[in-house]
Amino acid sequence: QKINGIWYKNGTGWGTEEGQALTRFSLYRDMKVVTSHERIVGSKRVVCDEYRSNNTCKRSHNEYDYNDTYGPFASWQGCVEVRPYPYNVDDTPASGGPNNTGIGVGDPATMFVPMFAPDEPGNHWKVTQDPDEPNPATYGAANSWWNDDPSSTTGKTRQSNMAKYFMPRPINAPVLATGAGPNYSCTTTPVTPLTDVTTADGLAAIKAAVDLMQPNGNTNVPEGMAWGWRTVSSTAPFTEGRPETERGNDKVVIVLTDGENTYSTVNSDPAGNKSTYAAYGYTGVGYKGTSVTRLFGGTSSDIGQFNYSSGNYTNALNEQMAKLCDHAKAANIMVMTVALDMSSTDAGDKQAMDALKTCSSDSRFRKDPADPSKPAKLFWNATGATLSDNFKEIANELSNLRVVG
Repeated sequence: QKINGIWYKNGTGWGTEEGQALTRFSLYRDMKVVTSHERIVGSKRVVCDEYRSNNTCKRSHNEYDYNDTYGPFASWQGCVEVRPYPYNVDDTPASGGPNNTGIGVGDPATMFVPMFAPDEPGNHWKVTQDPDEPNPATYGAANSWWNDDPSSTTGKTRQSNMAKYFMPRPINAPVLATGAGPNYSCTTTPVTPLTDVTTADGLAAIKAAVDLMQPNGNTNVPEGMAWGWRTVSSTAPFTEGRPETERGNDKVVIVLTDGENTYSTVNSDPAGNKSTYAAYGYTGVGYKGTSVTRLFGGTSSDIGQFNYSSGNYTNALNEQMAKLCDHAKAANIMVMTVALDMSSTDAGDKQAMDALKTCSSDSRFRKDPADPSKPAKLFWNATGATLSDNFKEIANELSNLRVVG
């Protein structure tokens, strides 16, 4: 039952869960798939599908009762959505919400919310034992992975109706496309906390984490950098960082990317999402009932609030990145940026390179070769062939910090 925009487990059959609110975590637990489907002996019955004018059966099929057992369909893979502005561009620790969250009462917008990619419009399996049942209706959505609730009629209600997730997935349902499901867009490996690489185990852990990294999905530089900041910070969710007040302690974030910021549009959009589901959610859905989507929160008038083009998405991400960089540097985070295999003659690459250079901190001891009156920017335009040498330069920069600082 939906009350004031929130779904609750109200009605019959909920047992001890009666009245509980549905959450993304509870949905992962509640979605079931049939793992065993055993026909009950002696349960056969004939069902007439079409009658003649004399009331005799013209077409029929056999139906049976089954004993089913169920297992979990999916588990949360660890990805979270971007926090709404301004918490997406700073290091404010999560402070809870109006209810008891275990971490105190504060602004719920500071919380890190698990990603749950909704089932988009479309059906995947038949719902009766009638062999003449029409094939399931599909609508070309990017991430349709469950059957729609039969009461839903429009694309938007097909996607938003929560009742469908409590219909078990049959044992013979078609195999989903790679990546489809509630963890859609969760393509990254878990963040590795600050690790002491002077130990053999620590170095091995870092190398293993790097080996597991694969390029996939959108390029979201600001969110990657935000998590880099959180790992060196002394506040939750990562607490391995030393106190910011400790003398002689430099906190450095190195940002490396091989392309411009992107957020994907869709070819077929039966629910009006305006984008695929990713870290900022859908761009066609306003935040907290407003008309402004989360991606556009806090952006300037240069960003069209109802412009759902990939170019506008890139510009919005660039603005989010610029604010994040300013806030990180103001918090005494040294930001080093590396553009990998980008060309200054390509407009998109050039825009990304300029953003990375602006984001970077000033060197504390090197001067800009083009203007010795200014400090050099901690930005490197690298290629695969030069990357190793570029990181040696970065290491030298850090070594000099220890000498002069």
